[in-house]
Amino acid sequence: MNEIILSIDDLKIKFCKQVYQPSDDSYLLYDTVKQLKLKGKIAEVGSGTGLITLMLAHNNLVIASDLNIMAAKCTLENLKNNNLDDNVDVLCCDNLTLIRDGEIFDYIVFNPPYIPTKTINEEDISWSGGKEGIEVTINFLKESIKRLKQSGRIVCVLSSIMNLKALTKYIEELGYKTKILTKKNFFFETLYVVIIEKPSI
Repeated sequence: MNEIILSIDDLKIKFCKQVYQPSDDSYLLYDTVKQLKLKGKIAEVGSGTGLITLMLAHNNLVIASDLNIMAAKCTLENLKNNNLDDNVDVLCCDNLTLIRDGEIFDYIVFNPPYIPTKTINEEDISWSGGKEGIEVTINFLKESIKRLKQSGRIVCVLSSIMNLKALTKYIEELGYKTKILTKKNFFFETLYVVIIEKPSI
């Protein structure tokens, strides 16, 4: 079977077995992050093939993590193939749990699994978001909020098939606000890329 290679901008992204392949949500996040022109210390959680990480690595030092060891290896392989591996540390872990205490970021980027499912197991961790589609995102937020600088922000994909009302309430209870950056309608869902940040005083 021939390798599948995605060409986007100046990047060549190899698709790897047992790794979530870039889809509508990935490309929407890619385009939005590209327009934001993020600068600073950045982490991507759930790097998958490495599409977003590679784009960020052009102008930043990045930490990329993925719970799937095959995804972490795929990200690293694509970084090496594009001569960007000097700019990124790749970790296999849940969220940013392997990073030392006190390590904080200007931005954390995440395209969470958000399909509502009864259980989350090894076969569906790339797309299963839990019973209401928000459980994985909530766990991510619990871990990531403490990894942000005071002015730090989270850039995240959300979907209309999640329980967005409950998720928005949770974010507000954390003392943050959600702003929609991009919105795109599809046949079965609406995808959003949002920025989560502290309200201005």
